[in-house]
Amino acid sequence: MAEKTDFMAQAKAQMDQWTAEMKKMQDKMMEAGAQGQHQMMKQWDDMNAQRKKIEAQMEDMGRANMEAAKEVQKSMESAWKEMEKTMEAARKKMMGG
Repeated sequence: MAEKTDFMAQAKAQMDQWTAEMKKMQDKMMEAGAQGQHQMMKQWDDMNAQRKKIEAQMEDMGRANMEAAKEVQKSMESAWKEMEKTMEAARKKMMGG
């Protein structure tokens, strides 16, 4: 397991990157017509829910002792992979790439 502080720093940097990317997607949704917005809204809701889940897990890890932190990290890594899949699907759908 990576050191807790290193992992948390990496997690924070990734969350910041996703937040910025989600903001760009949100701007693009606003530019789309009503039909485009409706199609993108489910994807947006899924990403936002996953982001909130990861943020909660990061908070838990910040409070956890080392043994508990290992379990929280495993859970976060699983959620992380799901967020990556969701972000990739959103990139393709919303950003054309």
